[in-house]
Amino acid sequence: RGLKLRLGENDLQQQEGTEQNRLVAKVIPHPFFNPTTLDNDLMLLKLDRPVALGRAVWPLALPRTCAPEGTTCLVSGWGTITTPQGESSKPIVSFCGRARLKAQRSCSEAWGSIIAHTGQSCSRPGGDSGGPLSCNGTLQGIVSWGLQTCALPGRPGVYTRVCNYVGWIQNIMSHN
Repeated sequence: RGLKLRLGENDLQQQEGTEQNRLVAKVIPHPFFNPTTLDNDLMLLKLDRPVALGRAVWPLALPRTCAPEGTTCLVSGWGTITTPQGESSKPIVSFCGRARLKAQRSCSEAWGSIIAHTGQSCSRPGGDSGGPLSCNGTLQGIVSWGLQTCALPGRPGVYTRVCNYVGWIQNIMSHN
């Protein structure tokens, strides 16, 4: 498919010496991904060769349990940033922000029947689609979707709840 990844990137306009380029050797989407509802919105990518771990590239542990509502987590990426004045911009340097997990009920109240799957959770602010939501050093979420502008009242970002997919992830990794 010709997919390329750049790991260890921070500043999009400057080489920092931490970047590592890799080709994607294999794409493994979740078998029950629904492009309409975005249920099961995750896929695994097998790289053409290993990466060097260091200060700019490191793995997050898979969770043993789902993080409870109210847990403060971190979200990062280059997604659109909206100021309190309503101005939005695309950052050049990756951002990292705090996000508090909301109850499933809050997700359903904010988004109605769109959020009907326990494989999704909500938090504010949103992030960069595909980016990590890390809680206590574990990968609890993958940014799935939300509104174009982040942090609008009553409209939290939606994440794929990784804790519900650990078995699938481990099975795929052990066979690839």
